[in-house]
Amino acid sequence: MTKLSREQRRLQLLAMAEEIVRDEGTNALTLVRLAERAEVSRPIAYDHFKTREGLLMALYQRYDEMIGQNIRDALPGDSASLDEVVSVICTAYIDGVLAAGPQCDAVYAALAGHPETRAFLRSSRQFYVSQMQAALARFADLSGRKDRAVLVGFLGVIEAVARDAADRRLSRAAAIDGATAVIVGGLRNRVAVKSGRG
Repeated sequence: MTKLSREQRRLQLLAMAEEIVRDEGTNALTLVRLAERAEVSRPIAYDHFKTREGLLMALYQRYDEMIGQNIRDALPGDSASLDEVVSVICTAYIDGVLAAGPQCDAVYAALAGHPETRAFLRSSRQFYVSQMQAALARFADLSGRKDRAVLVGFLGVIEAVARDAADRRLSRAAAIDGATAVIVGGLRNRVAVKSGRG
């Protein structure tokens, strides 16, 4: 049997943790349960994640990295309109949530209920705010203090429709179209869009 590298083992454990959340829910996800399911010793699971909260954060960070990479990979060139760029951001985020499945929302809920992980969730939000700010920079200056509130609001819209799409209360297309319309409208009405763009 080939010995896994540390990173391979970590990825294996995260995949197994996702299975536990999908099959048994977040309440069943403990480092002891993970070690049993992955057929590794308990010290291996503890060495990688230290605590249950550390494991949950690693799972959620994996979702963030996947969605962030999808956004960066999908962004069109400089000739794209504001509507096209916003649509790409919304599509990549919503598709990422749909691909992650309902366990992504369950992991978020588990993290939100724990005082030690709230700072982590704030950093996750900041990650997406920064992604949007960078993608929209050529259309609008969103670097001011008040602009952060606008970006957080846009993220809230995308998160809400993505959750509804994941719960099948909205179709994927309706979620993307709705979020795009709100954000483009908000940019045109709230922020001075740079001339000649969008």
